[in-house]
Amino acid sequence: MKRSLIVIVLLFSLIGRAQKEGQENAFFTIRGNIGIPRVIGSQMYRTCFAGLYEGNLSLNLRLFNNFFVGVGYQNSQFQNNKFLKFAYFNTSIPYNTRLQMHSPFIKLGYDKFFSDKGYVTFALNSGIMLNNYFNVNADTSLSNRPYVIQDFSAPYVQPEFAVNFQVDKLLSFSLMLNYTTLFYKFDPKAPRFNHFREVKDTRNRYFMNWFNIGFGFNVLLNKKSKE
Repeated sequence: MKRSLIVIVLLFSLIGRAQKEGQENAFFTIRGNIGIPRVIGSQMYRTCFAGLYEGNLSLNLRLFNNFFVGVGYQNSQFQNNKFLKFAYFNTSIPYNTRLQMHSPFIKLGYDKFFSDKGYVTFALNSGIMLNNYFNVNADTSLSNRPYVIQDFSAPYVQPEFAVNFQVDKLLSFSLMLNYTTLFYKFDPKAPRFNHFREVKDTRNRYFMNWFNIGFGFNVLLNKKSKE
């Protein structure tokens, strides 16, 4: 996985070096993408949860040249890893605890053309992430006390990089890579996981963060035709 990320980043960098002069993107764009997030920050958070999906949608205006600004909404969901189970006599029942994230954000970005139909996008999304654990098992062991609330909010930043290919006047598709840092330290007591030895023995030094590789689309409105 690390090698794949390095190859993708190098490919994006090489593509981004070539600039097609005189090209402007649409004045108004609707941008969206979806992928499966992979946790790489806190070892404790990575031990507890794996990504199910992450998608966002934004409305954007070109300001000057190919710089643009927009507002958007992101939805992400993580589910507990399969080894987390509730022991009941001689059987065990898998947990189904999930972390749901709702994230309004502001987007700042720049489109750089490398051909008539292709461009790379450099962007930064930033906002407040509203988070909620649900399907939490009511564990009453001392390890999970004192109880903490199961919803929280925190600011986040998300650098984003995409390679876009325009398929017609109004639409382009993209391959996207982003990296999210949520400025909040994972607390295993919130989803009631602190009694698991596999969780307690792991490190929790960093903020919650993850990367996401996925696919996207851009709807291009008021796009000037090439003369």
